Amino acid sequence: MSAHESGAGMIRSILGTLAAALSLTACGSNHAMLAERSQSEATHLQGYCARAGLNNAETQRADASLASAAKHLKDGDEDEASVESDLAGTLYRLAMARKDLADVQSQVELLKKGLAKDKDQLQTYQEILGEMKSVRKP
Repeated sequence: MSAHESGAGMIRSILGTLAAALSLTACGSNHAMLAERSQSEATHLQGYCARAGLNNAETQRADASLASAAKHLKDGDEDEASVESDLAGTLYRLAMARKDLADVQSQVELLKKGLAKDKDQLQTYQEILGEMKSVRKP
């Protein structure tokens, strides 16, 4: 083997190692990017819940998970940060869904009361109509 072939093999080996290192670095940065994205989404949901005036067990637990995610991300533990951020986002969504459910149930109750009132009014009108028909008969 000539010196040139030996040098070329060494360069290939170094380039291969460098490429592998860059691949691993890219994977690591993807984990960090995904964890940051998940945390950003949870932070956005936190703001929405705050503007909606939601403060309950779900939002409090989500706040704690989001704080934990920030700490994990700062410490370089992207996987745990991602898990905590995902949990926070899910809890914020649950809080919003429960609020929506309560709002819809309230609307349904109002509609039921309105319907009952309309039925009573209809019955009254039908009774009046029946009396008027009986008065008109000779």
